[in-house]
Amino acid sequence: MTQLLRIFANKCLHRNIPVFVIDPTVLRHLVSDVESDRRCPLCSVGDVISLGVFGPDWEKRGSLLRDLSDDEDVVIHKVTSPDPRSLSLERLNVPSIPTHYFIRQSGNIPLHLVVFYDRGNEYWWHSSIGKQTATTSQGLQGLNIVFGNSAGAYGRFEVRPTMVEGVFIHLPHPVEEFLVQMRKAVFIECDYHRAQQFLRANPPTSSHITRNGAKVLLLAKSLLDHLGVRFRIGAGTILGWYRQCGIIPYTNDIDIEIPIQDYSPSILPAFFKAGFKLSRAEGKLSDGYHVLFHIHAVLLDMLFIYEEKTHVWVGSIDQQTGDKFRFVLPKSDTCWTEFMGFRVRIPCPTLPYITTSYGDNWNTPVQEWNWTLSGSNIYKNGMWPKQ
Repeated sequence: MTQLLRIFANKCLHRNIPVFVIDPTVLRHLVSDVESDRRCPLCSVGDVISLGVFGPDWEKRGSLLRDLSDDEDVVIHKVTSPDPRSLSLERLNVPSIPTHYFIRQSGNIPLHLVVFYDRGNEYWWHSSIGKQTATTSQGLQGLNIVFGNSAGAYGRFEVRPTMVEGVFIHLPHPVEEFLVQMRKAVFIECDYHRAQQFLRANPPTSSHITRNGAKVLLLAKSLLDHLGVRFRIGAGTILGWYRQCGIIPYTNDIDIEIPIQDYSPSILPAFFKAGFKLSRAEGKLSDGYHVLFHIHAVLLDMLFIYEEKTHVWVGSIDQQTGDKFRFVLPKSDTCWTEFMGFRVRIPCPTLPYITTSYGDNWNTPVQEWNWTLSGSNIYKNGMWPKQ
């Protein structure tokens, strides 16, 4: 039943193409504490065996697929997608690249080969298969496909060779970390078509924050990533991503949100060491903690997320009156996107977050935004005692 895997792996080996296992069930068996699982990891596969290959390595394939089809009576179905690395507001029609292959042979478990492409030397990306392709393609009908229901993004990882039931193949390293990434790998590309429509009606302008905001966000990202602190972009920054694939030129800050359980006492020292200055810190860890930094004449608004049974919220304080406020937001997962040239988390799905914060007219620019009055999701939450 796994003879096709052996044949394909050997042909890749002869061309120095490191194909690696990404099938989560097989990987979990390989690192299992149960000896019987480790002895027969391929016994656990479902409808297909999921494999991965890096885009630069796959370029060495030459006649591999043709030889496989001619010599082994194999049927191959190729899926292509527009190359997102070429997408921009100025270029919406881009060439397609091969993203998935389904390799079938009578009497053997089919192989699903996923091509991982390098995005900005920062992360690996794979495309979705696409609902229409998955439901209409004769080669895919009836298969329970693990990879490809959505696009995915992974922090860069390496692969290492191993033997799996007599098949020479590679594994992502470390396997456990890859499995953790897999659970939160969903990637959503910015909608450049929607952004272009918005910008036609609202021509973009240059401002201090559009020129400097990206480097402030990138610096914050590098610090928080190093500390292992998860964050997502939020508020006006997520609106800019969703609406125009960029930073809103008339905003005055970059907004990020951190789950309060991810708070680390190392955050402030790391930011100070990197050159951030403290504008203010307010609230307390148990109630609406909020830190505002500045660097390069750009404000970085660091809000902390508190979870309730039905919603989440972030807090802030009116410095003049001492009034405390909660910004109530819908519960959501996080997905990855590329924003200003690097990978960041976003609330997912995003539109409920946008409409909760900015209403149904979120697509209409509002240059005079009063944070205590303009939002529909802001509620007074008592008063901070004077000190």
